[in-house]
Amino acid sequence: TSRTTYENKVRKFHINALDQSSRGTKALENSNYCMLQDCIDILDLTDRHLGKHIPIASRESESLKKRALGVFIDICKKAHVLLESDNRNAIEKIFRDYRDSVLYLPFITASDEGKKAFHLTNQLMHDAIAKDISDLKQFMESFDFAKFRSKVISTREFGGFLADHCTLLYERVKTSEHVEADQWLDAIFNLCYEHFSQCRSLNLIEYFAILDILPSSNQRDIEKAYRSLSKRYHPDKTGKNDSTMFRKVKEAHDYLIENIKVEGERGDVERPFDAKIKGIRTMLREGVKSLFERQQYDKLGTLLFRLDDLKMLDDLVVPSLNHTNIIDEIKELIQGYVKQARVDVDSNWSSRDYRALNENISDLKEMEKHLKAYPDIYSSSWNSGIVLKVEKEIEELGLRACSYLSSHISAKENRDNFRRCFLDMGHVLVELPFFKDITKSVMCDVLESCLVHDWGYSFLFEFGLCLQRGDESESEIDSQVAQLIVAEFSHFKEVLTMVWNEETSQKPAEDTVHSIRGQYRKGESMGELQIERDGLLESFQSFEAQYKKLLGEYINPNADVKALIQKTAAIANKLKPLSCDSGWNEEVKGQIPYILAGVFTIFTVRRSGESYNRLSDNSEMSTKMLMKPHNIQVLTLLSLFGCGSPSSISLDSQLMQIRTGEGKSMILGAAAVVLALLGFKARCVCYSEYLSERDFGLFRDVFDDFKIMEYVKYSKITTLSEDNTKAKGDIRALTENLLYGKLERVASASTAKISQTSVASSTGDIVVAGSTVGTNAADGVVEFDVVSKSTNDCLSDDILSLDRTEILLVDEVDVFFGSEFYGQTYNQVAQLKEPEITDILNHIWIANKRGERKQRLADIRALPAYSHLLTKFDGFKYILDSEISLMIDQVRRVDEEPYYLDRNTDRIGYKVMDSISYEVTYGYRTVFAYLQEADKGNLKESDKALASALFIPLSCGQFSYANISPKRILGVSGTLSALGKYEHEVLAKYVVDTFMYVPSVYGESNFQFDKGGDGIRIETNVSNYHHSITDQIQLMTKQKRSVVVFFQNNARLKDFTSSSFYHKLGRQKKLLTEDISNNDKEFVISKAATVGQVTISTAVFGRGTDFFCKDETIQRNGGVHVIQAFLSEEESEEIQIQGRTARQGKKGSYQMILLNSDLEEQFGLAKDWKDNNAKKDWYDCLSNAREKHRDAVCEKIEANLAIATEKDCNTHRYFDALLARDKNAASNIFSDIYTSFKKGFIPSSIELELAFLIDITGSMAPYAHAVVATIKTMLTGSGSILSKLNIKFPDIEFHLRVGAMGFRDIDDGSEQFVERISNEGGHFVDNDAFSIGFVDSILQKPSGGGDIAEDLLGAIDRSARWSGPDDWTSMIKFMLLLTDAPAHGCCANVPNVDNYSVRHPCGLTPESVADSLIKNDIDLFICSYNPAATSHTEKELAMKYLSHKDNPELREITAIPMVPGTHSQSTEALGGHGQHIIFVLDQSGSMQHSWPGVVAAYNGYITRLRQNQRYSDLVSVVQFDSAAMVTVEKKSISNVPSALGYGGRGTSFLPAAARACALAMSTPSTHTPSIVFMSDGEAGDANEAATRFSQLNNSFQGHIANANELDLNVIAFGSGASHEQLKKIASSSRNGKFQMSADTAELSNIFVQIADKGQVVNLLEAEIGKRISDAVSDRLALEYVR
Repeated sequence: TSRTTYENKVRKFHINALDQSSRGTKALENSNYCMLQDCIDILDLTDRHLGKHIPIASRESESLKKRALGVFIDICKKAHVLLESDNRNAIEKIFRDYRDSVLYLPFITASDEGKKAFHLTNQLMHDAIAKDISDLKQFMESFDFAKFRSKVISTREFGGFLADHCTLLYERVKTSEHVEADQWLDAIFNLCYEHFSQCRSLNLIEYFAILDILPSSNQRDIEKAYRSLSKRYHPDKTGKNDSTMFRKVKEAHDYLIENIKVEGERGDVERPFDAKIKGIRTMLREGVKSLFERQQYDKLGTLLFRLDDLKMLDDLVVPSLNHTNIIDEIKELIQGYVKQARVDVDSNWSSRDYRALNENISDLKEMEKHLKAYPDIYSSSWNSGIVLKVEKEIEELGLRACSYLSSHISAKENRDNFRRCFLDMGHVLVELPFFKDITKSVMCDVLESCLVHDWGYSFLFEFGLCLQRGDESESEIDSQVAQLIVAEFSHFKEVLTMVWNEETSQKPAEDTVHSIRGQYRKGESMGELQIERDGLLESFQSFEAQYKKLLGEYINPNADVKALIQKTAAIANKLKPLSCDSGWNEEVKGQIPYILAGVFTIFTVRRSGESYNRLSDNSEMSTKMLMKPHNIQVLTLLSLFGCGSPSSISLDSQLMQIRTGEGKSMILGAAAVVLALLGFKARCVCYSEYLSERDFGLFRDVFDDFKIMEYVKYSKITTLSEDNTKAKGDIRALTENLLYGKLERVASASTAKISQTSVASSTGDIVVAGSTVGTNAADGVVEFDVVSKSTNDCLSDDILSLDRTEILLVDEVDVFFGSEFYGQTYNQVAQLKEPEITDILNHIWIANKRGERKQRLADIRALPAYSHLLTKFDGFKYILDSEISLMIDQVRRVDEEPYYLDRNTDRIGYKVMDSISYEVTYGYRTVFAYLQEADKGNLKESDKALASALFIPLSCGQFSYANISPKRILGVSGTLSALGKYEHEVLAKYVVDTFMYVPSVYGESNFQFDKGGDGIRIETNVSNYHHSITDQIQLMTKQKRSVVVFFQNNARLKDFTSSSFYHKLGRQKKLLTEDISNNDKEFVISKAATVGQVTISTAVFGRGTDFFCKDETIQRNGGVHVIQAFLSEEESEEIQIQGRTARQGKKGSYQMILLNSDLEEQFGLAKDWKDNNAKKDWYDCLSNAREKHRDAVCEKIEANLAIATEKDCNTHRYFDALLARDKNAASNIFSDIYTSFKKGFIPSSIELELAFLIDITGSMAPYAHAVVATIKTMLTGSGSILSKLNIKFPDIEFHLRVGAMGFRDIDDGSEQFVERISNEGGHFVDNDAFSIGFVDSILQKPSGGGDIAEDLLGAIDRSARWSGPDDWTSMIKFMLLLTDAPAHGCCANVPNVDNYSVRHPCGLTPESVADSLIKNDIDLFICSYNPAATSHTEKELAMKYLSHKDNPELREITAIPMVPGTHSQSTEALGGHGQHIIFVLDQSGSMQHSWPGVVAAYNGYITRLRQNQRYSDLVSVVQFDSAAMVTVEKKSISNVPSALGYGGRGTSFLPAAARACALAMSTPSTHTPSIVFMSDGEAGDANEAATRFSQLNNSFQGHIANANELDLNVIAFGSGASHEQLKKIASSSRNGKFQMSADTAELSNIFVQIADKGQVVNLLEAEIGKRISDAVSDRLALEYVR
């Protein structure tokens, strides 16, 4: 009876469990999640108390949970698709199920899969609404009203839904006991609170949540919810004493009723973005105002173009927007601003506010460019009326001024009126650059009309003097203009000379001589130079006496100046021939003062004699207008010529320091004349062509007078090298002859070939083009007949001067150390122009323009043009291939170097120092730049320009600039005191070891630099940096001073001018950059030192640019203020920039404002350096850092010099072979030097960093041993990276530092990353054994992973962001990722392999990871142990890396397959091939006692596959004795049974083989079969079995995808197995393997080894390290090939 009762109760509970399961199923189908959870709770309760009796309760509970979780995952996936689409509002249909699943089913978020899906869905909802809001802002700012309308509508709907439903979910989650808080729900709530609070009370969300109603509910909804819930939770209803919930409901109801508006009121609340739309009128008005204030007229044009689209916004708000009124109002507003600008033009012209007028004109010109398409806004050209008004005014002023000059009496009587006329014209000249030419022309005509009168010269002199000195009654602006007029017109040069003479304090020569000091370098030390001061003073006195005598005699207008020229030349001729080495005796030095006196007399007479004589009636004033050398200039010249060293009999090289702006040009000009008269050539070199031309003009007349023009040349120092190269011959023409096969050996005639081995310029692929001078165009050789001296007048200047010793005169010692000269080369280039070359260049350009794949050399070789070129250039295929490869590389880098197009000449130029050079090219980047401009329609004569530009620029020689050998070097510089040890060593190579320092002609300097105070500011971020610069500018301009700011380069200047701070500076600011016209440069420079003017400049204008201050107001207030916004790498540059103020005795101040990050990056200062040093020590810290940095730079310069010298030597060998017409030798040498030209500079020592990122999840277990072996091979032994690099680069010393990190998957939490970090916080070490040991330790027990995809992106990003003190600091950086799995989000949309396929939890993407790699200059190698699985990841990363905007050189990610294809791990779902493992197990009678061990070994195999995450593999089992049966057929790893039955009869192999072969042939196309055959005996049908397996193997390739040979593992178990039979079976496949097992323990190990692919490990150990080492070595080799 009791048994019956028990069974009845069990049956009852069993039925009840089934009923609950059925109810739960229906609840799930009906989305009744609360009822579903009740059913699950009942089942769990039954299981908890009656589980032993009612086991079905547990099964049904788990079944319901699994189905519910599956439904939830499906809901989330649908949500993901919707959120990523344009139909995101459709998420409303599934949100209730999503919400209720989370709130009512605790097991959902208790599972990892459910939790991930929940967080990801919330993240996607947040990202979607955040992007919508961001888009709205962007569309409004860009005036894209059409897109704005569409986005408002969709965002209101979507955002409103989230504001109602997600905020409620957010609050419910906060109070839930089983759901963890979610950051994305929190972020959604904050966005909704900010943007969607209209019509809903989100601040009361907790009360809405209690009543379970939306926050947009009205009072009626609240009452309804309250009635329902109060009944549900009333104590009388619940039967419980606990009334907590009832009270909460009541409290929520009361609070909401009290605080929520009644329904009628609530309906009046605005909708989201109503305020923005209704405020569009104000926004547009303010926007228009701002755009006009910032002169952003291009954006105004965009606004007008899109303004009519405002009508689309009308119905978005209530009441309607009324777009018509707004459009009319905005157009009227813009029209008003334009009209006002025109009115301002007339007004400012009427009031003669020239500065404001110039701004008006500039504005109107820009408006016309962008607004002329709207005639109702901009009706006529900007110059309508004003040009005629100004020109008429100028003409009238000119006529009026001329009328005052009708007679001397009239001129005197109308002096003030004339002055006023001239000042009025001067204002136009100075302030209105557009009218400068016509104004200057009229003013010149007026001045010339004055000079026709006898009294005119004296009148103009007095007038100019009056302008210069100013008038107390005049305004400050008038005084500024007056001084600028004097500087502008040569008619007033006498005035400037007088001012110079008055301001120059002529100390007695005795005092100056005693103030001169000198140094000489002897060995490594500097010693004090002994100056023979008495002798120097005596020489000066001789000069002074002779100069006064000669000047008194020859200043007379009737004097015979030619006689003086002849006398001076005669003195010099008596000393010739003269040698620098031994002939510079006392006689020569004694005559130098007299020669110099004659030279300066001629100079003074030519420059100011005429003016002196015109005003001779006023002897005191006329004397002051004589342009004479001051004492210091004369003493400098005498010292240079050795007059202070009477004991020396040679002219020694030396440099002298004279302060910037104190007459270096006059010193060098006079020195050039003296040297030329003594029989030398003089080459004056300086910083820029502009300065050379300026200085040459000062002495041009004197050079002409002495007929020495051919012996004196002014240029940049680089031109010296280029000229010497030209003198040897035309290497370009000779190279072209060689390539075309026209270079023939000729017999030497009775001619002399001028071959002067020297030098030439330009680094990298910068090429300075130009024609060869003085050469035979046919063969490039300079030839002339041997002639007598009497025919010298027939020879060219170059040839005439060849017998003269050249002496180098240096203006600023910096020319030796500039980036253009020392260590650099001059690249001679031949131009190969052929129609086929044009075709190839066009082909490559068009393919690139269309966005096609990168062209390859093979593509070009297939073109007919290529074949034709091979015929034309027979024997030079290597050149064509190399040049075409360079074309393919550079076509994508056309904009890498900013270029400038001169539209008048159709020429492309590049920035060189302070100007744009149209002689410089950047290889094929320049060629393709022409094609780009042609496509844009910017070339006036496109065909002509392209015909000239499309050629192969073939480098045919590189001459070292530094290989100059002037006989002596003399010079003056303002920066000798800043020379360091390295600079002195360089000068010593040119035998310059004597340095002298002379005092300033102006006495003590008025330069102010508060080094210990506010003179140095260090800012921590860019915003503060710009703010600080702006503050200082505004402070100085308020003090009525002018400011010049120097930025390091154009990029930094543009950063500042693009910032909001720049616009705070008002309109009185000008930009001084290389790309503006010369006229504009002159205008900006002339205005720079005027009151209130702000000049923003690049550093190149910090040298040689004369911002001379003539404004007394500025002087009274402290002078020009210079701000240097960067730390110079060279102290000399800093001194030069400082020299832009306080010039020629004027006042001036200087300040540094620096960005701390620049100091960290460029000079290696620690981030907190300034906090650890007193402010008074800051400058010393900066100087020390600069000195250390300079040492490193100098090492690089020396290395560059060594390379340049070698190239120079090889080029001259080639040049000589060409000149000798030795075709074979020339061809061979050219091949060598051409190849070497393609190589970049390779340093003597290189440090590499190599980071190993190792996947240590379970699936990597089979490869753990291989990974360790690989890394060991890479780091040690003959196959190591260092060994291979030392072989490939024997001249380089390599240092390798290694970092390592193991990584698991995202869900592995704190165990995801395993890193090795040093005590100092770094990740890299140079201890190989330590690195190998660490890798070995982290691979001992691979584990974790979960899904198939792994967190590769997280690992790469984490490593790229290593920021220890020595992390990622090397020259070359590599990251090696070793894995067998794809990255999350990069699985080719294959289902069931990636739990984070939609979004990485940290927001990582292939783009962001590629960005991290590129920014840190890291090359990535992906080393895959499962290429099929990782291929999509490799492609995704490679594509993002290759196309990154900061990867112009198109570096690529390298993928290295670490296993052969047949051994690649199973990954069916990833497009690879899983395995179908077929066990063929002997269950004959002899196996009875061993069978449990066999089953255990089989289960060990399955367990290992699961550990290795090979879930896509299939398993089949064939058990055999005398017969065979399939007991497991194609089961997935997760569903394989653990128990296997046992038979126990005899042994036959053939039935088992037949069953196994049938299973193998039924293998799905996505898998590859692998057979494991195990037996302990022998059989009579073994041969037949072997034949069956052989037949299978033969048909294997035809039926099984991706298979070469059958994978067949045969195991002989125990001592009774027939090895012979089993080996024969194994030999049926070339991939067959035979193994022996003595017992079940050993069998288990063999099974596990097979699961781990031990055979693959053995195969790879020897090869993997070599593969990676070779790849790394290749990457390094390419690093230095251009």
